[in-house]
Amino acid sequence: MNPKNLNYYDSVAYEASAVIKASPGTVYSITGYNSHSLALWLQLHDFAVLPADNAIPALILKVPADSNFFYDFGQIGRFCLKGIVVCGSTTGPTKTLASAAFWLNIQYK
Repeated sequence: MNPKNLNYYDSVAYEASAVIKASPGTVYSITGYNSHSLALWLQLHDFAVLPADNAIPALILKVPADSNFFYDFGQIGRFCLKGIVVCGSTTGPTKTLASAAFWLNIQYK
């Protein structure tokens, strides 16, 4: 049962980035795995397409090497006006695209 009528994005392989929604939307949770041997930053961007390197993310999460992670945005979620894009980055405060290391499950609307 899906009481909030949420959509689900699921990786099909390790990836560096994903355009989850190319229009306004709300993220409710992000679950995943970082397969890289180094800690990486998972960034949430409010864009309809993958932004250029040096873009400033809306949210950053540091994910330890070779580990699972989960982030819950609660009942309200995290609204993105332009679109929902996630990517792995080697830096936190700006986007520096990392290699394909993340496996993701994202709940959004």
